Amino acid sequence: MIKRKYYQYIEFAAKHPIVLILLTILFLVFSYPILHLKMNFDNNGEGWYSKNSERFQLKKQFVKDFGSDEMMMYLLTFPDTILKERRLEYVKNLTDSINSSIYNFESVFSTCNISEFEGQLGSKYASKMEKIYFQSKDSLCEMIFLKVRLNKNILKERPVIIDSLKRVSEAILPKYIRRDLTGQSIIDSELDRLSSEDSVKLFVICFILVCGLLFWQVKKFSYIVLSLFMLMIAVIPSLSLFGWLNVPVNMITITIPLLFLINFSSFAIHIITKQSIDTHSYLNKKIPPIITSALATIIGFGSLITNNIHIIEQYGILTSTGIFVGLLTYLFIAVPLVIRFIKVNDLVLKENWLNRLLDRYYLKINKTNSYWIAGILFVVLVSSLIVCFTIKADTNLLNVMKKSNTQRQTALYVEKHFGSVEIIDFYVIKKNHEKLNKEDFKAMVDIDKQIASVPLVKSVVDYDLWKPVINLVSIFDPRKAKQLKAGFITKDENRSHIMVIIPTVSIKETDNILQSILATIDAKVKNSRLEIKPVGFLPLFIEQINSVVKGMIYGLLLAIVLIQIVITIMVRDIKLGFLTLLATVFPLSAIALTMRIFNIPFDIGVSIISSVIIGMIADDAIHIVWNYKRRIKKLNNLNDRDDHLFSNSIRKIIFPCTVTSVMFACGFSVLVCSNMMSMIYFGSLCTITIITAWISDFLIFPALIMLFYKPDFKVSDPVN
Repeated sequence: MIKRKYYQYIEFAAKHPIVLILLTILFLVFSYPILHLKMNFDNNGEGWYSKNSERFQLKKQFVKDFGSDEMMMYLLTFPDTILKERRLEYVKNLTDSINSSIYNFESVFSTCNISEFEGQLGSKYASKMEKIYFQSKDSLCEMIFLKVRLNKNILKERPVIIDSLKRVSEAILPKYIRRDLTGQSIIDSELDRLSSEDSVKLFVICFILVCGLLFWQVKKFSYIVLSLFMLMIAVIPSLSLFGWLNVPVNMITITIPLLFLINFSSFAIHIITKQSIDTHSYLNKKIPPIITSALATIIGFGSLITNNIHIIEQYGILTSTGIFVGLLTYLFIAVPLVIRFIKVNDLVLKENWLNRLLDRYYLKINKTNSYWIAGILFVVLVSSLIVCFTIKADTNLLNVMKKSNTQRQTALYVEKHFGSVEIIDFYVIKKNHEKLNKEDFKAMVDIDKQIASVPLVKSVVDYDLWKPVINLVSIFDPRKAKQLKAGFITKDENRSHIMVIIPTVSIKETDNILQSILATIDAKVKNSRLEIKPVGFLPLFIEQINSVVKGMIYGLLLAIVLIQIVITIMVRDIKLGFLTLLATVFPLSAIALTMRIFNIPFDIGVSIISSVIIGMIADDAIHIVWNYKRRIKKLNNLNDRDDHLFSNSIRKIIFPCTVTSVMFACGFSVLVCSNMMSMIYFGSLCTITIITAWISDFLIFPALIMLFYKPDFKVSDPVN
């Protein structure tokens, strides 16, 4: 019923172009968010954390209690000709100027702050504080810690803060004093900048490549214009979903415009290769596999919706919905246009070098060769499965950027010359929300000593360390003392915190340090009323990476099961559906093996590859199996059989399928031009997987069919 009504619509719309014009206008009106540039950027970064995360809730409560946890590190490197007293004078002038002229910093902390109390508290105490905070690997370096004021729109205002800091520094410091600003927030801002820069550049490069590949396929100017029009009416409404669904632009979602362009280009290739003047024959051959391929892609993208990271969930919602919207534009606008303007695409009917090359290969396939191919397939699949469990789920945001990136070089310079600037805060809470008393603080001092004994811990800071300063300041400036105390104890005195400074190491090593610290803490607070839990960026980032890996495995398994169901329903044959899925899943082994060989770790970008790519690599396999089943049906209707069934089934689709594979591969390869290593890895792995998928579909799939599938011909086998 639905099929008949759709075919009637196609015939009607092809004869009445006013219908197509009205539909095009409707889709463009629907796209007004993108036409008015109503794109939303990620302004708070909360989407990167796991949903329902206890650590994230603790982080928000920590910020509420103790102010912003965003810290910037400003390292000054002086020439060896400047004496220490002169260096401290520069530092003091700079800190005073920052305090007086830049409102956005809640506190500015340097060696000058400690030296103010040296006379009253003694040189021994001042030396201890200096060692904890400012002991530099390079004696010519001075560090200034800048705590950014709590602000909901800090991501928007941070560039202004940085510009103000640069302006103040240039007015106070001579040019020969090197200035390096870094910190987690600075790195995040740099990644946002790189994402924005990549989004335009990569899309333009990909579009040019797509145009070239379309010309390679159709070789007619009118066909090119028609294909580009189909792309436009599909891509624009799909991209408008950024605004409709309120999905931010970030280092993950920047790939979405490319994915839409690549997918819709493959739809255009298959639709424009019209092989019959009969409308019903054309629709029967093209529409079912295109819809099935789109469903497989939607399922692959949609599996990301189950991910526990909100940004990845949004990615899945936007991509799956966008593919669906684009499919609608092709079904209701593009197909009638092809029927109206293209009678038969003669280029498709001609045999080419690829047909002849594959024909020779298929003639050499026998059962012996097929067993070898199946054996190699089995070995590769098992190897990739084993290798998959050896790939490290380990990364850091510095490695997301290229080695030549200025901010990466700055961060590495600071780490090299100053040492660790990584901080893990621990929330100290009294059970039953009671007030912290003297006994509790004594217990915390003992806990601090135990934490300090953990390997790789640089130093530990809590209220007890700062209490002498706070007591001294309270004598002549009670307001300032109250502010200092508020940095360690809440007003109701129910909560405090411990700050642990550790070396800058990989996330896996950081997790090991954190687990050692937690084990030490648990042993000390086991029988007390204190609860001590980690908060801040590093514990959340560790949780994020672990959540990403789990979500990737679950999403991939879900996508495989659903795609198996879709393919089986399409071909109405469980065995053939399973073989098709096997040929589709096999290319994923290329991801695992490549990551292991080149030591590429799982991160946010790499983790979504399997779900993103599985629907795309199913595209050729779906068209192959659809044509294979159609030829069997046709031969049965003619009461005939074919000894070269596979090669004859795919003869007319080899070239368009190859073009779409090349288009996918080239589209993803564009990402190697990215400014971020994560996107370069993403593009490289996807490109390798697409190439492997073509090999699987056209070289391995026929061997699997020969071994495990016997066509159901109605004609009896000839008697020897």
